[in-house]
Amino acid sequence: MKTYPIFAVIENKPCLVVGGGAVGERKVADLMTAGARVTVVSRTLTPELAALAHRGEIRYLPEDFTEAQVEGMTLVMAATDDRKVNAAVSAAAQARGIWVNVADDPEHCTFIVPAQVRRGELTLAISTGGASPALARQLRQEFQQYLGPEYGPYLDLLQRVRTRLLTERRAHPDNGPLFHRLVQSPLREAVAQGDRARVLHLLHEVLGPVLSTSVLGELVSQALKGTEG
Repeated sequence: MKTYPIFAVIENKPCLVVGGGAVGERKVADLMTAGARVTVVSRTLTPELAALAHRGEIRYLPEDFTEAQVEGMTLVMAATDDRKVNAAVSAAAQARGIWVNVADDPEHCTFIVPAQVRRGELTLAISTGGASPALARQLRQEFQQYLGPEYGPYLDLLQRVRTRLLTERRAHPDNGPLFHRLVQSPLREAVAQGDRARVLHLLHEVLGPVLSTSVLGELVSQALKGTEG
């Protein structure tokens, strides 16, 4: 299967999941992580989905699938254990030009959901094009071990530094080299150790000539809020 990798912006967009079992629950979790407004169609729900519906965090339609349910949706996901229902969901979505994913059935998909590793704003997506989902899962496990939890606050810090630097020195020719020096420095390791003094020292080594110590300290405090050190 030939695919084109993209990251879809679906925050506050309506998305439909047909199926309230374990697979549907995983689909809902992924969509909610991306900020989507999720509707679930199913006669039954897992306890977790039922709790989400009870709290109003998802819209729940306790009924069988109908074509009208896909109207106005940005993405549609079929996650039932009935292949005929899943095929009907796919057909209804494709007839309306809506992207659709059918669990474990690439032939009825217009997009596939890759294995994912998330660390804050960092997302690593892994796909084998449907050739071997088991390999994709294995690679995800390996990358989960490699990409430690420090990558979340580390990326947050890099983003804050970049935003501040571009605000004060927009389009300056030295910005690119400064960013490169930061990511080549031992900054991530210092974040992983929760050593704020070391983090501030490393930032000052690279950015001291352009950002004050007080500004750098503020950025460190914001990015590493809640971490040890």
